[in-house]
Amino acid sequence: MNFSQKQGIIIGVAAILVLALAILIFANLKKGPNEVVEVELTVWGVDDKKAFDGIIAAYAAFRPNVAVQYVQVDKDRYEQALLNALAAGEGPDVFLVDNNALLRQIGKMTPVLRTQYNLVNLRDSREGFPDVVEDDFVKDGEIYALPLYVDTLALAYNKELFNQASVVFPPGTWQDFQGTVQVLRKVDPSGRILQAGAAIGGSDKSISNAQDVLYLLMVQNGAPMVNDNFSSANFGVQGGLGLQAFNFYSQFANAASPYYTWNDSQPEFLESFARGETAMIFAYKSELDSLRSKNPFLDFRVAFVPQPAGESESVAYANYKGLTVSKQSQVSNWAWDFIIHATTKPEVVSTYLSQVNLPPALNSLINDKINDEDLRVFVRQALTAKSWPQSDDLAIDEIFSQAIRNVLTGQLDSQKALSQAESLVTQLMKER
Repeated sequence: MNFSQKQGIIIGVAAILVLALAILIFANLKKGPNEVVEVELTVWGVDDKKAFDGIIAAYAAFRPNVAVQYVQVDKDRYEQALLNALAAGEGPDVFLVDNNALLRQIGKMTPVLRTQYNLVNLRDSREGFPDVVEDDFVKDGEIYALPLYVDTLALAYNKELFNQASVVFPPGTWQDFQGTVQVLRKVDPSGRILQAGAAIGGSDKSISNAQDVLYLLMVQNGAPMVNDNFSSANFGVQGGLGLQAFNFYSQFANAASPYYTWNDSQPEFLESFARGETAMIFAYKSELDSLRSKNPFLDFRVAFVPQPAGESESVAYANYKGLTVSKQSQVSNWAWDFIIHATTKPEVVSTYLSQVNLPPALNSLINDKINDEDLRVFVRQALTAKSWPQSDDLAIDEIFSQAIRNVLTGQLDSQKALSQAESLVTQLMKER
C-alpha cells in the first residue's frame, strides 16, 4: 500500500505523540525525587506538631512539590494504632521505630533505596551518626531507619543530699556506687527505708526503666544477650556474665544485703526523687525534664552512668526512635527523601531539637554540644552507647520485669528466674 506524503506526515506526528505520551506515563510511574510531580506524604509521630513544623517547612522549601501531613499519635497507643492502620491499608508513609525493635518491625519497613545512595549510604551513616545507630538500624548493609536524637541512661543525683552526707563526687564505678548508696541511705531499725540511696533493684512497678538499668549492667558486663544468628537468647547461661549482672542489680532490693536501699513498695522513682526521698536515680533526658515541673526547687545534677572497675572503655545504654518508611508506601523514594533531609541536615534537625530538648543524633551537632551544661553527659554517652536487638521489645521488657519480681518475692532464685527469662525470650525469637 502506497502512502501519500501528507499521510506519512500524519503518521509520523502520531508516532511522536504516542512516544511522548509513553515517556510521560513512565515518568509519572517512576516518580523519583528528581521528577517534578505532586506528592503527598503522611508522617506519624508522638511529638506535638510544633516540634515538626520546622522540619516540614524546611522540606517544603527544598521540595515544593511535596505536601507533608504530620499526625500526632498518643505514645501509649502508637504501636496498636500503627498496626491497625497498616492492617487496614491506611498506614502512614513514615513512622517511628524503637531503636531495639528492628527485628520486630522489619517486615513493615522499606530500607533506603539503592537509587538514593547518592543521598545517603552506609558510609555516610557511619560518619554522620554514633556507632549505635548502625548497630540498631542497619541490617545486611541496608539502612532501615535514621534518628533525630539519641537518648541514654544517665545518673541523676540530689546535690543537697550529697552535701549533707559529705559526698563530693558522684560515683564513677559500680564499686563506688555501692559505697555511696551505703552512705546516703537511711533505714530505721525495722528495716523501713526512710531515704533511698538510689532507685535500683526494683521492678517496673516502682521503676519504669528498671529493665533498662539491668540491660545496661548486662551489656557493660559483656553478657551475650543473643547468639550470633539471632535465633536464641544467651544471657542466662549457667554461671555466666548475665547472671553476675542480675545478682548485682537485685542486691539493692535484698533486705539481707549490705547495700539494701530499695523495694517495690517505694513510691514511683521519679516522684520519690523529686520529693528528695531518693538520692540517685537512673533516667533518660526525656524523663529528667519532668522533674522541674514536679519540684522547681530540686537541686539535682547529672553524671555519667557508673562503669565496671578497671574497664578502659565506657559503655552507656541507648533508648531512642528512628524514622522509617512503611513497606506499604506508594511513594517510598519520596518518603526516604524526606527522612534523609530531616535527619542529616544540621540546621533542619536543630529546629526539632530546640522544641523537644533532647540530645542530638547527628555527630556534627554532638560535637557542638560536647560541653553544653545541659546535654554534655548525654551527647558524650551517645558516642559509647549500646543496646541489643529484641524480637519484641515490649514483651521482653515484661519478661525481665517478671524475672525481677520473681526474685524480689522469693518465688525463684536468680539463676532460675534468669533461665526462665532466657527461655521465654528465645521462644519469642523463634516465633518471629
